[in-house]
Amino acid sequence: MARRRTAAGRRRQTRVQTWLTRTALCELGGVSPQQLAVWEYEELLAPERVGEIEGRSEPLYDRQALRRVRLIRSLAEDLEVNLPGIGIILELLDRGSR
Repeated sequence: MARRRTAAGRRRQTRVQTWLTRTALCELGGVSPQQLAVWEYEELLAPERVGEIEGRSEPLYDRQALRRVRLIRSLAEDLEVNLPGIGIILELLDRGSR
């Protein structure tokens, strides 16, 4: 007898990777492009890949980057953690998720 696939099994198979442009990431994350550039310079996050959009290279971010932007913003604005502190917190969280 053949196994029936569950709805969760079908969802896993049809999951499509969503890529966000820098502009979309800023809008959805509630940050300015300048703030995003600072966080990238401080190596708090990085684009997942670079794609070609309308003939020019564009950094692309995944959903995990959006969650990370929202977390960084929350740490900075709500908890008033400085950039070095945010870096330490993110490093500890990254270690814990491995």
